[in-house]
Amino acid sequence: MSPAEGWSDRWSDRVEPETMNTEVGARYRGDTAPESLSSLVRSGRSVRGRTSARRLLRLQSDLSDRERGVLLGLADCRLLTTGQLQRLHFADHATEGAASRICRRVLARLQRLGVIEHLDRRIGGVRAGSASYVWRVGPVGERLLRQDDGAPRGRHKQPGLRFVDHVLAVAECSVQLVEADRRGDLELLTTEHEPTCWRGFLGAYGSAETLKPDLYAVTATAEYEDSWFIEVDRSTESLPTLLKKCAQYERYQRTGREQEQRGVFPAVLWVVPDDRRAEVLVAAIRHRYGTDHELFRVTTAASFVSVIVGAADPPGPSN
Repeated sequence: MSPAEGWSDRWSDRVEPETMNTEVGARYRGDTAPESLSSLVRSGRSVRGRTSARRLLRLQSDLSDRERGVLLGLADCRLLTTGQLQRLHFADHATEGAASRICRRVLARLQRLGVIEHLDRRIGGVRAGSASYVWRVGPVGERLLRQDDGAPRGRHKQPGLRFVDHVLAVAECSVQLVEADRRGDLELLTTEHEPTCWRGFLGAYGSAETLKPDLYAVTATAEYEDSWFIEVDRSTESLPTLLKKCAQYERYQRTGREQEQRGVFPAVLWVVPDDRRAEVLVAAIRHRYGTDHELFRVTTAASFVSVIVGAADPPGPSN
């Protein structure tokens, strides 16, 4: 399902009664109607901080399906680069140059509306221009989303470099799955980002635990349907930390809860930066669980999609 599908169903009739005027032919109070969002955007002025409930209603109807998809995609992934947004939502243009120009124009409009905003830190430096921006949901975008699901107000601190690097790496896996689906390499049935993909369960002695995968996905090829818990490692955590996470997956598997609810326990796919890191993690998992353990698999970021579609065997413990 595309990011924009279900938008009308999710957001229709979600305004509080006191913000709606039910009088037929009602006029705005005062001598003149409020300035339209379109005129504000054309003037280059920002509407952040001055978006009333009435303007919010108008903004819902003014946004195109693609603009709504951009907002929902950022809500799911938390952070996306300009390039990732272009690949997700502007891939249908005749040339990459045209896609880039239209993408920048749309993102600039959404930024002026306060629907999205970019971080102060850029990827590739200032000289890379707007292509170097990392985007997230803006304050007006949060208000639109809260009307839908009551989501709490987000914190607008500037995140640290390590956090940004990890979130963008997880987002890249999600983008690559969408692109593989478009190419027909696989069918992408489901993706769940944090915190939707988290799993709560009772661990040892009845203690409450929360398993926190980076991403959950269900994919299908001509013959098989596969479920995945995806863990993205950026070589910033120690091996004992990764093995501790593996042990939590094993505890969750033993509860049988996932199998009961979804029919199968997903394979846990570790996505690491390079071959050296993959070799080290594979060796650690084999030492801990043996060579016949099929729950955990390891691949590099470069081979991620190939492993998902079955075109390449991951260097996992069972190989």
